[in-house]
Amino acid sequence: MHPFQSFYYLNQDGHIPEPSLVNMMDGGESILSSASKTEAKISTESSCKSHKETERRRRQRINAHLSTLRTLLPNPTKTDKASLLAQVVHHVRDLKMKAAGSARQYSNNCSSGLETEENWPYPGEVDEATLSCCGHEEKMIKVSVCCEDRPGLHMDLTRAIKSVRARAVRAEVMTVAGRTKSVVVMRWDNGSGGEEDVGILKRALNAVVENRASGSGFGQVVQGNKRARVFGLVSGVDRDRN
Repeated sequence: MHPFQSFYYLNQDGHIPEPSLVNMMDGGESILSSASKTEAKISTESSCKSHKETERRRRQRINAHLSTLRTLLPNPTKTDKASLLAQVVHHVRDLKMKAAGSARQYSNNCSSGLETEENWPYPGEVDEATLSCCGHEEKMIKVSVCCEDRPGLHMDLTRAIKSVRARAVRAEVMTVAGRTKSVVVMRWDNGSGGEEDVGILKRALNAVVENRASGSGFGQVVQGNKRARVFGLVSGVDRDRN
């Protein structure tokens, strides 16, 4: 007998179907087993390929993050990942300490002669002149003057700022019912802006509020300082011109 043979049979309708070739030795199990193995192999290869692609993308992301970390270091060097992470952690801690020190210094500078920044734009009922910190900008403060509105007020305020070698960067004025509030953001010139200059500016602003800026007594407000005499000279020149 041959290992494979064809046979015919009649179905219920009495027709002869197409011949079927089967393996008489194992009943066709070898064909099914071979197909299953092929499918399993294809599935395994696909899964392996997907895993490799996922791993490749993961490594790319890690390398990209490591490259970014290297840019944070002042003097980056080629080193292993563990050493790189240690250097970055040390550098970040160092920056944190420096930032805390700068914040303390900034707070001390503000508390030495400047008040906290205010945001109320309308003039109050009290005549006053204040200096406040202007954000974290170096050499910049906010000057606020609140008093009765009068002609020449803004000119007097400008002269007070110039008397300490500073210049106005931005100004806002609000006038309500005869009272005015002038807020000026000013910047110190090079070499200015110390505690002595802050004290001089405060006295000059108080003179502006008390309406003594255009009078003869304004020059004595800041006596004893060479820079202060500049204000008196400017006022004297203006009187001569008039």
